[in-house]
Amino acid sequence: MEAPMEMDEELVIVPQNYDLHGITTTYGFVGIKHGDTEWISSGMNEHGVNVEVLALGESQYAPKGTGDINHLEVASYVLAKAKTVDEAIELLSKIKVDVTPISVSHDMEIGMHYAITDAKRSVVIEYLNGKGTPEVYENNLGVLTNDPNYVDQELMAQALINGSTLENGLTKFPDELFTRFNKSPHERFQQLVAYNFTQDLSRVKTDFDGVNRAWAMVNALEIVQGTLYWKFVDPKPQMVGYSIVVDVNNKAYHFRTYDNMDIRKVDINDINFATVKYQTQDIYRNKNTYSNVEIN
Repeated sequence: MEAPMEMDEELVIVPQNYDLHGITTTYGFVGIKHGDTEWISSGMNEHGVNVEVLALGESQYAPKGTGDINHLEVASYVLAKAKTVDEAIELLSKIKVDVTPISVSHDMEIGMHYAITDAKRSVVIEYLNGKGTPEVYENNLGVLTNDPNYVDQELMAQALINGSTLENGLTKFPDELFTRFNKSPHERFQQLVAYNFTQDLSRVKTDFDGVNRAWAMVNALEIVQGTLYWKFVDPKPQMVGYSIVVDVNNKAYHFRTYDNMDIRKVDINDINFATVKYQTQDIYRNKNTYSNVEIN
């Protein structure tokens, strides 16, 4: 999550049959919740459905007060009720979404788009028509960042790799000097596409190797505080407050924070969502030193 300030992020465990700001959960899930608000910006449910929420300024929702849910509730609605991406699309096609101020971001009304993924499919959901109904795009590139909309992101990717898909691109990147990208959402998107386009999986032998490769990609997108500002949001420098890597096949949810680079893991398989209690944990300020190496 890129922002110039913490936004009351906390790890949340939501059980089955729980009323979460008016949404009753059929399935339990874990994720990142923002204080007392309804906003879940990341999560994975007990069936391995993952939702990630990113900013999209050009979003156009249903008029305020006319939606079945607001744009901050899309992730929790999907996580609470969908076993698959297909089910998520069907659920969202039957409701309207409106917009609401984000209290943890100075009451700004910042639009969002949503990456929804399971072990078989990944899609991007956007709200652009002002009616509160979704546009659905196959996430064939395996990448989504903040602005622009996904159609424009695909056009950027096609120009970068000189092809319509990762499989038929013709671009040749230098072996000894990889292309440089800046930290704008547009170029972060291109950078991730380039990583997927050039990926060499010869060292990825296990799922653990795959998760480590994903963290290497996350590391490359880190923002050093003082190098980037969104002063229209807040005068403080941009930072990556928390980073997420999910393993949808094994239903593992990994995260770390800007103030604690230790990677923490939540094993969804270890949680009985029928009996677990609703709970939250602060993800920040829970460690102030590195682990010592034990020497005999």
